Amino acid sequence: MSKPITSEVFAAYALCPQKAFLLLCTEEKGTFHEYEQILQQQQCTAQNYLLTTLMQTNLDIRSYTPAALTSACDVLIEAILLAEGLEAACSMLTKVVRPSSLGDYSYEPLIVVGTHSINKEQKLGLLFAGYVLGKIQGEFPQHGKIISADGLSHKVKLQESADILLPLLQPLQKWATALSPQPPPLVLNKHCPSCQFRDLCQAKAENEDNLSLLAAIKPKDVQYYGKKGIFTVKQLSYVYKPRRPSKQAKNLRAAHKPELQALAIRTGKIYLQQIPTFSRQNVELFFDVEGIPDRQLYYLIGLLICSDNTISYRAFWADTAQDEGRMWSAFLETVSQYPNAPLYHYGSYDLKAMVTLSKRYGTGIAGLEKRLFNINTSLYGKVYFPVKSNNLKEIGTFLGARWTATNASGLQSLVWRYYWDQTRGMQYQDLLVTYNQEDCLALKVLVGELTHIKESAQTLSHVDFTDQPKRQTTSSGEEVHSQFETLLEFAHTNYDKKKIRFRPNEEDQKPAQAKRKRDSKKGYQGQRKVRLKATKVIHVPAGEVCPHHDVPLRPTERLSKRVIIDLVVAKNGMRKTITEYVGIQGYCTKCHRYYSPPGIRKYSSNQIYGYQFQAWLVYQRVALRMTYESIAEMVAEQFHEKMPPAYVVHAIENLSFAYAETEKGIIRHLLESPFLHADETPITIKGTTQYVWTFTTDKYVIFQLSKTREATTAHEFLKNYDGILITDFYSGYDAIACRQQKCWVHLIRDLNDDLWKCPFDSEYETFVSAVRNLIIPIMEAVQKYGLKKRHLSKFRQQVSAFYTQTITGKQYTSELVVTYQKRFVRYRDSLFTFLEYDGIPWHNNTAERALRHIVKQQQISMNFREATTHQYLRLLGIRQTCRFRNKSFFQFLLSREVDIDQFKNGKVL
Repeated sequence: MSKPITSEVFAAYALCPQKAFLLLCTEEKGTFHEYEQILQQQQCTAQNYLLTTLMQTNLDIRSYTPAALTSACDVLIEAILLAEGLEAACSMLTKVVRPSSLGDYSYEPLIVVGTHSINKEQKLGLLFAGYVLGKIQGEFPQHGKIISADGLSHKVKLQESADILLPLLQPLQKWATALSPQPPPLVLNKHCPSCQFRDLCQAKAENEDNLSLLAAIKPKDVQYYGKKGIFTVKQLSYVYKPRRPSKQAKNLRAAHKPELQALAIRTGKIYLQQIPTFSRQNVELFFDVEGIPDRQLYYLIGLLICSDNTISYRAFWADTAQDEGRMWSAFLETVSQYPNAPLYHYGSYDLKAMVTLSKRYGTGIAGLEKRLFNINTSLYGKVYFPVKSNNLKEIGTFLGARWTATNASGLQSLVWRYYWDQTRGMQYQDLLVTYNQEDCLALKVLVGELTHIKESAQTLSHVDFTDQPKRQTTSSGEEVHSQFETLLEFAHTNYDKKKIRFRPNEEDQKPAQAKRKRDSKKGYQGQRKVRLKATKVIHVPAGEVCPHHDVPLRPTERLSKRVIIDLVVAKNGMRKTITEYVGIQGYCTKCHRYYSPPGIRKYSSNQIYGYQFQAWLVYQRVALRMTYESIAEMVAEQFHEKMPPAYVVHAIENLSFAYAETEKGIIRHLLESPFLHADETPITIKGTTQYVWTFTTDKYVIFQLSKTREATTAHEFLKNYDGILITDFYSGYDAIACRQQKCWVHLIRDLNDDLWKCPFDSEYETFVSAVRNLIIPIMEAVQKYGLKKRHLSKFRQQVSAFYTQTITGKQYTSELVVTYQKRFVRYRDSLFTFLEYDGIPWHNNTAERALRHIVKQQQISMNFREATTHQYLRLLGIRQTCRFRNKSFFQFLLSREVDIDQFKNGKVL
């Protein structure tokens, strides 16, 4: 053991494990803050006073030595207790009548502290001294005493010291016995300003960008983020994601988000969770209270009076505790001269001071209570400045406020007041008054900045919103954005039923569309074993001929039985049936085998569920997007069948095989269609990314799977297609040998997004305006007449003029404009195909609509399974085809029809 665990080390561990480690395992000395030195001076003064008082008594007093414990002295002073690697310092030990290993007496510890009030760490220090003393004398003391700086004695119970101390001592003992102990994670806390190692820890924290640099981060928060792999402020800044606020949470107090504070520091912006709501007045008062919390004494109230562009400051000072009441009365008298002026303060300390002083002197604050306004409530969780804490000094410094004293702080003000009490030196009073005045001025600067943010948040470049980040634009750019967003909306609108407005000066009559929410109630896992008791028995005729040879089967006495669980679908619901099929086996004399009747042989050996039950399972998975586990749970709850989730996979495979001809019919219709949509989306299969391709019209849909995004799948599918292909701008489609129409929705979305990103690129804005002026009249004609060639072909002249004036041979300096210029040149023939043919869509939303089901399914199921993806996609194509044609997919499955064109809704039910 290199060093004993002393009282100082133990007390330090309660404040900060890092400090305890430095004291125990290093030679670092550090620099004590003046306040800590003052506390040591007050402790020495109180201890000397106590010893002087004791010397005037008749008690038997002796300096402590280990041998002195057995001398039965009344008081042992300046005790250093050593036991089992622990070292506790006590101001004195007092004898009590309680048997111990020393005899019929024992000792209790007493410590002297330099504060007027007793805190948790000092009580732990006394517990530690009592614990070590108990190890020495064989009996743990029941009580101990703490003498405060004002000479008052505070009695503390010590009976449960072992239970409290052992969890704290264990890590200290590991450090003390280890050859090369590892320091604990560095976490800055509220004790740092008065710690002698503050500069060392601060430098280390800054170097590693430690999370605890943010004042709101506590040790448990550091552990929480560490489990997520977040260890620095910069890493934390990338965690924040805006979320839509809950309607129920509107009136709740805003919560501070460290992630947003870190984001503000990284970007240098001010972020608004809520816009400040307070109002300003012609006359305003800003005040700040200075006090000594340890003594519950207030000695200075500073008041900044702002009226009609004039600022005056008044300081209300109390020399002693007896002058506090006079100071308070003078402050109230001054404030009463401005009856309607708000009283701004920062933090809860000033409000508590007002309440305490009013009760102490019986004045009440009923008249002031409505005028008090804590500016901190307008900041906390609402406004995030790019600083590490909401401390007024830190925010004020960011906003340009300055303090004369470089070390000005609340802690330093206690030092200045102590020196003033000792010397009555006016320089210390001047320091305190100046510090208080500058606090009031900083508060005024902060209020002014919040007012400026409230009035101009939308236009300030250094201010942004957390829920909807600002996107800068010009007035003409705003008009373009509005019309482009209308065009994107138009792509999803059935223009035969609902009309929308493209012009910004016309009233938008499109009603808001309510989003449908599917309620999914999770059932319970109610599995119970059910005996398969048939509700119906069907006798099937025996087979006549061997299925493998043209030989008659000889009847036998052996029976074949098969129980099949199925569903009976009626008009108003469905029910489960259990049917037992019974038949006589036949014997083939040529192959010497027994054969079940054909009515039983059609069911595989492991099949227990009938076709309609399997169709219901497929419908739940393919149409309703349920997970395999949820389907098995529903079967157990509704039909009392304990079905493994894997059986749903078998049902998909069985029905997919049965509908192979249906898929071929859909493909035939697609390739005969005058136009066809194509698109692709990634899916995850066993941790690897593959791609699902869709080819669709407004009536038929097919899906195909490929391991990569290479357009080989599209080329093979469309090698003989001679219609018009509608796609996005993925270059893989360009080599397909057919006429194409590129999606204007993708183009408009790209133009719009880049205009948001570069709002002050005037050349790009002019280019986008030219595109807008070309496409808006075309879209208005589409809305009015539909996709008719005779109405749209007239715009070919405008297209030619657009290319002549804006695209062909033009020289641009903006990189964005050059990029889009190349795109317009490359796709000139495929951007305006819809003007030359009847009924050709100008967007690819039909394909995206078909793929959306897969995207949603992946969000629910997370991963697809390799074995069933192809079968699933075949059934999904049939389902989407039924959907596009307004036919029931479930009824189609139940009907066993293979031609969707021949199927009619209601045929089965």
